[in-house]
Amino acid sequence: MNVRLFISVILILMLAVGCSSNEETTNEQEESDTTNEENEGNQQEEESNSTEQNEELTKQVTEEDGVIDGQVYTQDDTAIGTLMLAKEVSDNDAQDLANKYADELKNEYNDMKVNVQAVRDGENVANITKE
Repeated sequence: MNVRLFISVILILMLAVGCSSNEETTNEQEESDTTNEENEGNQQEEESNSTEQNEELTKQVTEEDGVIDGQVYTQDDTAIGTLMLAKEVSDNDAQDLANKYADELKNEYNDMKVNVQAVRDGENVANITKE
């Protein structure tokens, strides 16, 4: 009788171990599938948010008096200009620079929406949008 009990316990343990092993494999497979789907979604998002820098206009922006740094680039169907200004640049000068580059971008990318922002000391002092 002890042999039957022993064999029954062994069979129950083997069954339990077999089922839990199968559950772990299923969970790992589900996690892998979810990760692959997220990566595919991120890849599609990156492709739709592709940016291309306009090196010529970026160089022109960064050579302006009072501009510490800047960048001109396109993203999707928008041409974007960013100007990082020195503290001594006035609000009027910031507005003039932003308008200048908004016009320049609109001439070069006439089929795109244009957005130019000028930031001084962490504050957005000009934001020009042209459709």
